[in-house]
Amino acid sequence: MLMSSMRIAITVLLIMLVATGCSIYEKYGHGRVAPSRLEKASVTPVELPANAPSISQRYFPQFASSQIEHRGFDILVPKRTPVLAAADGDVGRVSSSILYGNQLFLNHGRTSAGYRIQTRYFHLDELLVSANDKVQQGQLVGYSGVTGLAAGFPHLHFEVHQLDENDVPIAIGDLDPQVYWVKGPGKVTCYDKARDFKSTAASLTYPVPCRGTDWQ
Repeated sequence: MLMSSMRIAITVLLIMLVATGCSIYEKYGHGRVAPSRLEKASVTPVELPANAPSISQRYFPQFASSQIEHRGFDILVPKRTPVLAAADGDVGRVSSSILYGNQLFLNHGRTSAGYRIQTRYFHLDELLVSANDKVQQGQLVGYSGVTGLAAGFPHLHFEVHQLDENDVPIAIGDLDPQVYWVKGPGKVTCYDKARDFKSTAASLTYPVPCRGTDWQ
């Protein structure tokens, strides 16, 4: 009976991992980035500050060899870690689903090509904003959690999408979030209220606080 229960538990965990694409690779910490599953030529090198919570799973699209897409990346943080708006904007959607749990969509400005950038935050424990609220970069918008099929461990799943002129996600809407940091592609930037980041659609800051930074 015990073995049967263990097999069921393992099966459920594997289903959760496949369904969400989220996984854990090491204990909580700072400054570490999981290896990429993409071919070297298509990988954005990531420079994660030593004080930034670690990334346990990186972005890879459906055409990756694994055939299991992961449209954003996972930040390995304990439950109830503050979640921060990555840029100025407004709340486009707050909802809950079986797969992603409590989720938040923030709409930001448009790029020079006319696309609106949208950031998405999944598996939240609590939401602190409502639809149509205005938000500022670095603003506390919720707390991380383990809601939905979060592979059994607390973390923040973060995505970046492009919307067309009608604010409808375009076919290639999911993007590697690593190309939009304030300092440039791959250069993760921790939010610090003492700095002037000149928030734009294409200049995001890390959606969780970094150790030792003044974000409040």
